[in-house]
Amino acid sequence: MKTEAMRVDVWSDFVCPFCLIGQLRLQRLAAERPLDVHWHAFMLRPPGSPPVDAAKRAMIQSHRPQLKAMVKEEFGIDLADPPIDTSTLHAHLLHKYAERHGKGDAFHEAVLRAYWLDGRAIGDAAVLGELAVASGLEANALEHALQDEASRAVDSDLGHAQAIGIHAVPSFLFAERLQMQGAQPYEVFVKAAAEAERMLSLPG
Repeated sequence: MKTEAMRVDVWSDFVCPFCLIGQLRLQRLAAERPLDVHWHAFMLRPPGSPPVDAAKRAMIQSHRPQLKAMVKEEFGIDLADPPIDTSTLHAHLLHKYAERHGKGDAFHEAVLRAYWLDGRAIGDAAVLGELAVASGLEANALEHALQDEASRAVDSDLGHAQAIGIHAVPSFLFAERLQMQGAQPYEVFVKAAAEAERMLSLPG
């Protein structure tokens, strides 16, 4: 009997390394059981945030070797050194536009790969235009995204996160019942999906 895909809502930011790790572990889980993944916007550095200071920049850079080693060991992926202090607002807006045109997953994956594997500046409009085309959208998709309902969709994601107590990413909501935060070990993903399935089977 075919297993019905479980809905998983994920709040993440493209520049969050643990969001990348969480996505990779979620992809592994999806290879074992069908999942219906919905990506939601979250911005670690929303518009108006002050620039990253020297101490914070040094801390981020000091943690990168350990991050690279962990990702290489678990997933066989070589991470780049992407730019720090990157705005993701336009990337999130364009992702919502891509979703409305059936290209959401492709664009989401393209942005993550561009930033973490290629070290590209995903806050740059020209880079986003290239990623849009690679994902099957028009070259001026960002211009269109800025004019349609994408901003409402991003605001809706942020409001939903606040309403259910999400203040950090990555955050996962399995089957609209069980919430999990952080790039937990893969075994925790498996247990969370199983527990959410159990909760779905409960009467009422």
